[in-house]
Amino acid sequence: MIMIHTPASVTTALPQAIVDYLDGSKLNERVGEAISVTTIDADGCPHGSLLSVGEILAIDAQHLKIAVWAESTTARNLARDGRISLTLALDGGLWEVLLDAKPASGEALAMFTATVRKVRTHKVEYADVLTSVTYRLHDQAGVMARWERQIADLRDA
Repeated sequence: MIMIHTPASVTTALPQAIVDYLDGSKLNERVGEAISVTTIDADGCPHGSLLSVGEILAIDAQHLKIAVWAESTTARNLARDGRISLTLALDGGLWEVLLDAKPASGEALAMFTATVRKVRTHKVEYADVLTSVTYRLHDQAGVMARWERQIADLRDA
């Protein structure tokens, strides 16, 4: 009998593949790959948004730094509640990272340091997840310059 449902594996630390993916290097190679983000709004409902590798930096297997626009709903939700989940496709699976975020610093960008609570890996034997949400930049040179500055700011935050 073929098993259709495979329970998610659960850990409390980021695997090295995610740490490497979000280490702030190889930004040019990762253009177009979005990371789905969910926070909790003031009414207790999920609020979705998208971030890029130029807005998330893995410090180690337990901590990420995240930059979002200071006036965004995501920033307000994180400042108020702190719970955030990131979802990305990597290594043939869908990775769901649950974190608790605290404000770090920032002016135009709100910066948060987030601690990993749980990491769930969703994989099945019969298929690989190849991609999640993708996008195309209109001004790649301008965005790459901004991402480089943001990653440097996240390292310093």
